[in-house]
Amino acid sequence: MPITNRALALTALLLVSSAVCLGQTERPALIPSSQGGGGGGGAAASMASSGSSIGELTDVPFSPGDTVHIIVFNAPDFSTIVRVSENGDVAFPMLGAIHFAGLNSATAAKLIATQLEERNLMVAPQVTVTVDSSSAGITVLGEVRSPGIYPPSGKHLLSDLLATAGGLTANTGRVIEISNDRNPDKKAELAWDPTMHNTANYDHPIHAGDRVLVRACGIAYLGGHVLKPGAYSLCGSPKITLSEAISLAGGVVPLTSEKHTYLVRAQPDGTRIVEEIDLHKVLTAKVADPVMKEDDIVYVSPSPLKDATNRALGYAMSLAGPLLYVTHP
Repeated sequence: MPITNRALALTALLLVSSAVCLGQTERPALIPSSQGGGGGGGAAASMASSGSSIGELTDVPFSPGDTVHIIVFNAPDFSTIVRVSENGDVAFPMLGAIHFAGLNSATAAKLIATQLEERNLMVAPQVTVTVDSSSAGITVLGEVRSPGIYPPSGKHLLSDLLATAGGLTANTGRVIEISNDRNPDKKAELAWDPTMHNTANYDHPIHAGDRVLVRACGIAYLGGHVLKPGAYSLCGSPKITLSEAISLAGGVVPLTSEKHTYLVRAQPDGTRIVEEIDLHKVLTAKVADPVMKEDDIVYVSPSPLKDATNRALGYAMSLAGPLLYVTHP
C-alpha cells in the first residue's frame, strides 16, 4: 500500500512528540537551594537568612556575656549562635555544655571538632568559632566628653578609642586604668600626659570587653599658715612642685615657721609618712623642690616665738592707752 505524503508527515509529528515527552519525564527534578544542606554554605546561608553576622575571629579569650557563632561546615544542625554563661559555658547541640571561658577562636574550634569526632558524630569536622563584637563593647568612663559603651574600633588602640569618646576633659589626670572581666584582679595603670607631649602609651592595644577609666586630676591639700588654705588640683603642668603649690595657695603669711613645714604622703599600703621640710630653703632653691603627688597634705606651721612676740606686742599696745592715761592725767 503506497504511503502518501500526508501519512509521512503525520508519522514524523508523532515521533517528535514522543521524544519530547520522554525527555521531560526522564529529566531529574531540581532541588531548591533553600532546602539543601549540601555544599559549604549550609550554616552560613542559614545565618545570612536570619540577618545575623558571622562574627569575628579573636585571639582574646572568651568571657561571660560574649555572643559566639559556632559554624560547622556542611552541618547546619550543629551550627549555632549562643551566649557564654556566667560560668563560662556554652550549650552545644549533642555535646551539652562546653567550657569556653579562657578559650579563643582557634582553641574553641579545635575543642568542638575533637569532641564531634571522638563521639563519632562527624568525620574530620571543620569548625569555625567567632565572637560577635557588638556583644562585647568597650566601656569608657571618667574624664572623657562622651562616656559610654563603644564597639571595638578597627585599630583597637587607646588613642582611637578616646577620640571616639569625644576626647578628654580639662580635668583629665595622669593615669588611665584598664581592666576587664577576664582578669578582674589585674588592672593596668598607664601613665598619661594630658598635654600629649608623651606618646609612649597612645598605641596601647584595647580589646573587646575592656573597661577604660580616665582618672581625674589628683588633689593636694594645703593648710596652716598660707593665705588661702584648701584643696588644689594638680592639673596643668606635668609636675607641680611644693613651691608652686604654695604659690597657688597665695604664699605663706607672717608669723610662719618655714623651717617646720610638714608633708604628709599616702603610701600604696594605705599608711602615711610625714616628712619635715625647710620651706625657706625650698623657696630659695637651696634644696630640691619636692614634686606634689595625689592626696598630699602640706601643713605650714606657725612660729611659736614670732607668735608669742606678736601676742606680747599686742598686749602691750592694748595696755598703752590706760598707762598713758594714768601717767599723764
